[in-house]
Amino acid sequence: MKKIIIVLIAMFATIPTLAFADEGDFEIVSSNEKYFKTTTINFSTSYTEEISKEEYEFSNINEGISPRISSYISTEYKKMTTSILSNGSYYRYKVVLDWKKMPKVRSYDIIGIGHNSSVKMAGSPTFNLKYCTEISTCTTTTTATKQSFSNGAGASFKLPTGDFVTLQVTFYYNVEKNSNSTLYSQTAYGDYSHATSSVTANQAKQYSVDTSGIVLNSSVYNYYDSISTASVSWSGNW
Repeated sequence: MKKIIIVLIAMFATIPTLAFADEGDFEIVSSNEKYFKTTTINFSTSYTEEISKEEYEFSNINEGISPRISSYISTEYKKMTTSILSNGSYYRYKVVLDWKKMPKVRSYDIIGIGHNSSVKMAGSPTFNLKYCTEISTCTTTTTATKQSFSNGAGASFKLPTGDFVTLQVTFYYNVEKNSNSTLYSQTAYGDYSHATSSVTANQAKQYSVDTSGIVLNSSVYNYYDSISTASVSWSGNW
């Protein structure tokens, strides 16, 4: 969800580099999906709304120009999935953004995950972006500017240009307990901010991440869309 703050204080924590098991060793213990539709009218006015899974799956990716005279209406669809995973020793908070219909504006977007104060990040966050011109012709990049905060982390990155059949953005980090006390629940707060206007790499760094999701600085607030966070919870003993 897009939030506004007047003063942004980023905490660039010095995080130790730890060795973790590969992604295949982690199993999903909880997951939540949300679906969004962005409508742009006459290339200037945009609004984003949460939609049902059925509307997302049955949407026509070729829709674009409205039959109404002198009006241009384009739609973009995206799915955001937040998951909590475990490998028996650590937990991993992960958010994945899938574009069903490619966005018209390709500038610097932001992806992030917030967490409660009962846990802390263990190691460095991981980012990757994968896009395919055909099902079997794909490119993966890890280029992004990552930032860490006391209750979350995020990455800003440049969306690639071109025609793709799939475009997926993934961001995750591992967590450990912040104390020796037993934890009975965890919550991860996945979020994504799509630039609806052209922004610079430096502007895209003007944010923080916490349990509210991505919190944008007032100087860039109007350059990004607004969606609700996809939060996911887990209950047990840790």
